[in-house]
Amino acid sequence: MSIVWKFQGLRRKLLHMRSVGWFGMFVFVLFLEAVQSGSSKLETPVTIQNRDTVQQLYGKPQSEVYRTSQGLRITASFAPNGSLCQAHIGSGLDARITDRELNGVLDELAPENVRGKHKLSTFLNITCIKLVRREDSTAHSSGGPSTELAVDPCSECSGVSDDYERVNITKYGNTNQYSSVHLTFQQPECKELEEKHR
Repeated sequence: MSIVWKFQGLRRKLLHMRSVGWFGMFVFVLFLEAVQSGSSKLETPVTIQNRDTVQQLYGKPQSEVYRTSQGLRITASFAPNGSLCQAHIGSGLDARITDRELNGVLDELAPENVRGKHKLSTFLNITCIKLVRREDSTAHSSGGPSTELAVDPCSECSGVSDDYERVNITKYGNTNQYSSVHLTFQQPECKELEEKHR
């Protein structure tokens, strides 16, 4: 009888150890999962690219964007020596640029003494064409082309171009209702930049 009792006692101890072992293993697994999820929360957050990284990828920027007090946006490109070579002036919205808004900016970017003598003014009357999708169903059913060429009343198809000794100023749009204005300086240091844009 004592042997049976000892055997049952041993069996209980083994079962107890086994249940403690399984329970211990279960607690250990839960602990590991908690540590893993906690460490993933402690990892550094993902950051977006910064200026230095973008410049390492693509080189120095070819232009810079500025905003005037009148709300106009100027995209400026510079020569390696820092001289202004090109400037694109836009409203940044669908609004048109008035002569009053524009003249102040032109006087700052290209004063008369910088422009030099006026050489020639040319009216721009360009017919812009764009490819548009045909809406009629006959083109699809007959197997004909689904697109066609159409006149594009784009914002840079009319205007005036003023040539000076050292700068060209092209105003797109109508008088007192310009969509954009482009300045190109005719300086030796700007030749390299001009070739890159071609």
